[in-house]
Amino acid sequence: MGVVLQERKEPRQPEVALSGIVPPERLKVRERVRGSLPLFIIQRTERNTQIAKMWRLPGTSVRVSPQGDIFYPVWRERSFIIKPELYFPLSKLPWGWTFARLLDSKRRPISEVIFHQVKKDGGAVEAGIRNMDHVIKRYRDEGKELEQIGLIREQIDKVTNALQETRGIPREDFEEIFRNLYQQTLELMEKSGMRRARSALKRDMDLLLEEASKGKDKGDRRNPGAMMKKLEAVVKRIEYRFHETGFIVGKFEAMRIGLIDQRMKDRDILKRTRDELKLALIHEAFKFPEKGTDKRQKGMIMGKTGTFIYRLGLTRIKGYRPIAVAAVDKLERAKEMVGKENYQEAKKIFKEVLNEVSSGLDKFQEK
Repeated sequence: MGVVLQERKEPRQPEVALSGIVPPERLKVRERVRGSLPLFIIQRTERNTQIAKMWRLPGTSVRVSPQGDIFYPVWRERSFIIKPELYFPLSKLPWGWTFARLLDSKRRPISEVIFHQVKKDGGAVEAGIRNMDHVIKRYRDEGKELEQIGLIREQIDKVTNALQETRGIPREDFEEIFRNLYQQTLELMEKSGMRRARSALKRDMDLLLEEASKGKDKGDRRNPGAMMKKLEAVVKRIEYRFHETGFIVGKFEAMRIGLIDQRMKDRDILKRTRDELKLALIHEAFKFPEKGTDKRQKGMIMGKTGTFIYRLGLTRIKGYRPIAVAAVDKLERAKEMVGKENYQEAKKIFKEVLNEVSSGLDKFQEK
């Protein structure tokens, strides 16, 4: 009598969400959505210590080095801090709490402040303004953030309609509808970039929407009520993200305006210096350097040169600050030559400075 060999069925493996979010991260996301303010932290490095001492662009978080280098902050959501001793807080600590205890909290959200340096185009302010424009565009108008949120809202509507329209239908029909819907959600999360997001908030939205798209709870039971609660949680996270992007846009708009304003000030200094250098060069002492001039005229030229030096020292940012620093160095020598009544050499230096200032203004055109 033959033996009928039956195919051995492998036990069904539980589905693991590809969002990769872990329970502690979900707790912190929940606290963010509930309104808990993040603990802002920054790495304890020599670079950050130096940045903190730099001049701050008024009304912004931008820092500028004495050489004109531009540093601007970005904020990164952090779930875990492995070495608390490498950080220090920027937020005021609640009464009775230590920094280490807050970092160890399973609920308190954490945001790390990271300073980026403008490096493109030699670190020029125009490149910094473009950086601000890119961020603002991403989070506003036709940016990627709003595109993601729009796609998620559309999928929420599809899942909501499916939950309402499948009440009482046969099991086979129900499972086919939600199998297709679940696959659509997976493809959407992949296409929109939500599945690869660094943000725990986005990964939590991904997971909640995936779970709701199955139409069933963990016990493999139809549970429209529980699925609707998951969709409501996604909506709350979308609303929070709107507020969060508003914060980001506001900060970057302030930095953009601050950079534009300082750029205008620095350009005005160079323009004024250029125009007054042209006038200085038609002075008789420079037109006929071999004749020389009296003490009064000599004093006026030295005074005007000193004004150029002082004014150029007020510039702050690249690419105008390096031009001004180089000009000051040369004007100091020109002033010395005037003091020695060597007007021929002083005239030569004035022309060099005029050409360099004019060239710098042409290189960094008006926006």
